[in-house]
Amino acid sequence: MTARANTTQLLLWCAMMVLLVLLVTPITWVLFSSFKDNTDIMNHPFSLPSTLSLANYISALKIGKFYAFFSNTLYVTFFGLILGVGVATLAGYAFGQIRFWGREPLFYMFLLGLTLPSQTVIIPVFYLLKSMGLINTLWGVILASVGMGLSFGVFLMRNTFKGLPKELKESAYMDGAGEWRTFLWVMLPLAKPALVALVIFTFNGLWNEYLLPLVVLIKPDKFTIAVGLTAFQSEQYTNYSIIFAGAVISMIPSIILYLIFQRQFIEGLLSGAQKG
Repeated sequence: MTARANTTQLLLWCAMMVLLVLLVTPITWVLFSSFKDNTDIMNHPFSLPSTLSLANYISALKIGKFYAFFSNTLYVTFFGLILGVGVATLAGYAFGQIRFWGREPLFYMFLLGLTLPSQTVIIPVFYLLKSMGLINTLWGVILASVGMGLSFGVFLMRNTFKGLPKELKESAYMDGAGEWRTFLWVMLPLAKPALVALVIFTFNGLWNEYLLPLVVLIKPDKFTIAVGLTAFQSEQYTNYSIIFAGAVISMIPSIILYLIFQRQFIEGLLSGAQKG
């Protein structure tokens, strides 16, 4: 039995190492290539860079207008994060802790959003935004992204709040706290791991969103970094060093956020999976 368990553990370890290599290798290659010139990339694609010059990054920021792309993406991510996390948290608390008529059917209607690929609803969303005058606006991207990504956030926070002890809420009521005070000072701090996980998921979704900005945004000065990077690649399709530098710039915020909050991220996913 012990030998079988050791074999299983060894196989799992090998599988994880293979996955790690598959995930890390492309990112590492892009990072190293961003410090090389085009000749070095073509002749020695898998070699280490001879210098660590930031010239490619400076060129990407100047030539590729990455300052504008970066600021547009920060705007979309900041307001989308506040709106998306706020609505998902409030809705998750309502579904998990407050009893009202039609709660379960309404919750399962929210879950339908998890089964629909964004490509299937992009055309109706486009015409809806057009009727509201939000085409080629960053708020059009924000509202559509938040709406289309709300299902997962509601699901995660509902399961988290539903798994919290009912006695805590009852004790707060007995001490004279109302619904809002109970939510803000008792229940929300206990849901912090799931909240951090939701923030990371929402941030990555907004920062890396490609399809919606591609459809909604028309003028280059409104492009987010994902769309701007694609447009930049089409213009500088032979300038690989600058393209790789732009790709690294687009990855930096997501990597930093995950490295800082990775422990809370894992705890949040586990807490959200406790009860369905």
